[in-house]
Amino acid sequence: MIKSLEENQRGSNMKSLVKTLAILSSFDEQNPSQRTSDIAERLQMNISTVSRHLNTMLDWGFLERDEYTGYYFPGPEIVALAGRSLQANDVYRHAFPEVHRLSHQFHVCGHMAVPQEREIIHLISSCSQNSTDLLIPMGHRHPMHCSAMGRVILAYLPPIQSQAILKSSDLKKYTFGTKNDISEINQELILTRQRGYCKLINELAEGTGSIAAPIFNRNREPVASVSVSMSARSLSKMEREEELAKAVITSAGRISSKLGYYPK
Repeated sequence: MIKSLEENQRGSNMKSLVKTLAILSSFDEQNPSQRTSDIAERLQMNISTVSRHLNTMLDWGFLERDEYTGYYFPGPEIVALAGRSLQANDVYRHAFPEVHRLSHQFHVCGHMAVPQEREIIHLISSCSQNSTDLLIPMGHRHPMHCSAMGRVILAYLPPIQSQAILKSSDLKKYTFGTKNDISEINQELILTRQRGYCKLINELAEGTGSIAAPIFNRNREPVASVSVSMSARSLSKMEREEELAKAVITSAGRISSKLGYYPK
């Protein structure tokens, strides 16, 4: 009987934790602030249950509340937790100076991102004074199929894995030039592996272009990617592409070597 009660309590605690995480995860780029009723409707949860969980997260500092509007939004404890996570992340620590060097040396916007399921998550973005319009906030997500950093990771994943990602992706067209046919994307993946970097122009956003290279760990797995972004017009010049491709590949190689990767 005692064992049964303990098991029920563990099950109840697990369900409560799942609800807390679901509520916290509902705050995204489309919904940076929400009311209790908004969350309850989105997650199809009882409004009193949502309110109870919100109050707990409010007490712990994971959320804050605008007393005038009643909207909740992520609190400072989220930022502190993210900071601790990044400081423990070897890729982030080694990539940080490389991305900043790229952005200021070549007057572009430099980025580093890691893959998660069918997307990439930006962890670093650094811009020179004349490229601030290309700044991407930390935590921003982009689809793998039409972002340079995502596509270069797909190119170096085992084919079975990359094809599974493409087949399960939405493959949405973001611009007229977005490639969303799997066979066409696969041709781009082959080209990417042949030259060691991915060049992407006018696929994620009109008028912009990016060059990305993969970052490998000691097991030769693509665990992240680094890129530079600029105007599509600038990247259309062959000499500019060659200059930036060499710089990005070199930076990605330095980061990879610090992670224990050595080319064959």
